[in-house]
Amino acid sequence: MKSVFSFLIVAICLFFAAPSAFAQFKASEPQKALVQVVNLTCDGDMPTIKKQLINQDGIESVEFTKRASGSSSFTILFNRDVISLDQIHKTIEKTPGCDDKTTMPYRVKKDKKAKDAKQ
Repeated sequence: MKSVFSFLIVAICLFFAAPSAFAQFKASEPQKALVQVVNLTCDGDMPTIKKQLINQDGIESVEFTKRASGSSSFTILFNRDVISLDQIHKTIEKTPGCDDKTTMPYRVKKDKKAKDAKQ
């Protein structure tokens, strides 16, 4: 009888403890970021940046628009528990140019609202 009672106590404890333990291991929802990149000189620049981003841990997908007036918009789906938006910006800006691997021409266009919030 003692063993049945002990089993019931353990089962009840596990029943209430399991959901909170599971919640700790549940991955967060992916975040979506829209990033404007400038200083693009050819149509090879966007795939070059995409490849650099996809190779980073925490990046799930990268899509980009056609280059217009030297810029393109990148839609990036990422896990913010693994990589931050600031790290994504740095990765883009440290990507070597597709024509000249010794240069890092790409720049993330900063949002004016973000600049105003910092001041």
